[in-house]
Amino acid sequence: MKIIEGFGFPIDIDETSGKIKTVDNNKTVKQSINMILKTQIMEHKIFKNYGSELKSFMFDIVDSNYIYSFKKTVENSLKRWEPHINKMTVSVKSNSGPSSEIEASIEYTTDISPVMERTKRTININNG
Repeated sequence: MKIIEGFGFPIDIDETSGKIKTVDNNKTVKQSINMILKTQIMEHKIFKNYGSELKSFMFDIVDSNYIYSFKKTVENSLKRWEPHINKMTVSVKSNSGPSSEIEASIEYTTDISPVMERTKRTININNG
């Protein structure tokens, strides 16, 4: 039983039906999470506050305050824009060096299915 359905991204045509491919239920939520975290605030033309501030973390020094702020930004953005998330745990880790990256791992359940889902978002701190 489908509860929610949305376009699959990247947008593609279903070869069998000739219609735009869609995703449903928890796949829709996972796709929504990735879109929220990839979209910078003010980037969306209609919903100016849609997205997150993750790009503002580029070119900064990674310390405990940075990690805490990054984690809170992920949590707050998802709580604001993805209403189907019930429980969520965000963990953040980083590596250091000339190609520093920071990774947010998100574990969550939805109001659609009680199954624990996981997704990650990695940002290269030096060049996006």
